[in-house]
Amino acid sequence: MSMPAPVVAAATSRQREWENREWFPPGPQLAICLSGGKNRLADLTDDELLQVAAAARRQTSWAQARELAAIAELTRRRTTDEDSGDPDYRILSARESVTEEVAAALTVTGNTAATLVHLAEQLTGPLARTADALEAGHIDMGKARVICDVTDRLPEETAGRIERAALEKASRQTTGQLRRRLKRIAQRLAPEAIEERRREAVRQRRLELWDTPSGTSDLALCDLAAEDAHAIYNKITAAAHGVKADGDPRLLSAIRADLATRLLHGIELPDAVRSLLARTQDDTGSGLPGADGGQTEAPPAPSLGAGPVGPAKPASGNVAVSLDGAVGGGAPSAPAVLSLRTGNVLEHDGESKAHRNSGPQPATGPASSHRDARSAGDEEARSADAPRADRTADDAPPSLGPRNEPGGDLSGDAGIAALADAVDRRLNHVRGRVHPRELPQAVRETAQRIHSQFADARDAACQGGDKVHGRPGYRPSAAMRREVEARHTTCVFPTCNQPSHRCDLDHTIPWRPGITCRCNLAPLCRRHHRLKQRPDWRLFQIWAGLLVWVTPSGAWYIVRPDRQ
Repeated sequence: MSMPAPVVAAATSRQREWENREWFPPGPQLAICLSGGKNRLADLTDDELLQVAAAARRQTSWAQARELAAIAELTRRRTTDEDSGDPDYRILSARESVTEEVAAALTVTGNTAATLVHLAEQLTGPLARTADALEAGHIDMGKARVICDVTDRLPEETAGRIERAALEKASRQTTGQLRRRLKRIAQRLAPEAIEERRREAVRQRRLELWDTPSGTSDLALCDLAAEDAHAIYNKITAAAHGVKADGDPRLLSAIRADLATRLLHGIELPDAVRSLLARTQDDTGSGLPGADGGQTEAPPAPSLGAGPVGPAKPASGNVAVSLDGAVGGGAPSAPAVLSLRTGNVLEHDGESKAHRNSGPQPATGPASSHRDARSAGDEEARSADAPRADRTADDAPPSLGPRNEPGGDLSGDAGIAALADAVDRRLNHVRGRVHPRELPQAVRETAQRIHSQFADARDAACQGGDKVHGRPGYRPSAAMRREVEARHTTCVFPTCNQPSHRCDLDHTIPWRPGITCRCNLAPLCRRHHRLKQRPDWRLFQIWAGLLVWVTPSGAWYIVRPDRQ
């Protein structure tokens, strides 16, 4: 008995679904083919599953080529108008600014963003054929990076010959095979350029440290001269073989690591070998002296003027903020509880229309001088220890409620979160009502207006029961520094992970007209401190610890405090 025609057709269709798609070109059509649910994969053969995986990789290469093309165009726009004269060391260059803009937009580290920007520039310039191969799915991002790395800073003609040789076999080679082959070709074609590039890399040698997901840390010597690196490795390896031959049952890699650790601690090699042989055999230990097999942690980098951060004491003062933003002060008697009807402050449709039609409105309060009073560098210095100022844990922003209704009394994390959400809604509202070309200016003006509208309430909450707001002078006290560093444990740029004790304590509004107070201070690493000085970037501290970055493209990033 024969099968019904529809069943035969369905079976044949399923069997041939991926039969001729081994080099189906990437793009919208392939995306449709890959868009089926995961449940469809269970019906495919092993060979078809591999074809799906290969097709998905080709599609990824196509998408990454588009990503790099967009980054290259943005870089071209930003750098075209940059002054070709002597650079101002106090601010980041346009190219560095693009790198940080890409890092924030893609939520990647600054190093990753710098790699993407460099690769994008190369693929839209001397390595255009590599870009075409990436977009066609013949190579992936890893192979494109190998070609870019090997041809970097080589003469254009030589780079072109290496690129052509690379693309002949790149689709059939792994990244390791491709790199070895291209390095041999480059050494043969341009030995002088390769040697100069090596010397330049050695001049950039460095010691790097980073944490791992398992709670350990990696320590690396980068860009050493090859002969030095191999000599160090071979010497430690020879000693490790001796230790293992004398009865240490651990892996050679662990013995090498323990020997290197001891040597870097200043222990002579014979003593390091003897201590390893005498130690208790503990596979989990690092073998440092005095640890009995446990690992001795290096003390954290000290923060000058740092000390214990104790619980904050309530400040006094009653503050009420009305619908129009007016502030009334009461007699100091109780912890500050701020209440605000924020419908008119952050979400009033009429105000948004007026903003779009009539342009910026004059700002009030100390933030009005923010735009014109950028300092060349608010480099902060740590001062001597001073008593910690009494501050309240309830120094919360005005609580947020429905439009034209009093909000509930919120404090701490809840108040900050509510205010951050309201700011985000307001900026999104503006984005939906202005022309895209007007967006950067509109977002900057709206953020400035929000900052000014909260000025009185922010200052009152920051002052608390003190006689004056802030402290005289440019330098914050040690107690104020500890408080700000506890509020933000890292640099306040969205993608930066630099610990705050290694950062400058920056005045968000430059000192004079700004003041030195906890609602005008935030930790910025030196790089992002210089980024803030660029006229096309803006940083607002809406509330103490709640900051809004506005980029040259009109995107914004809201940074909340790590700790209240």
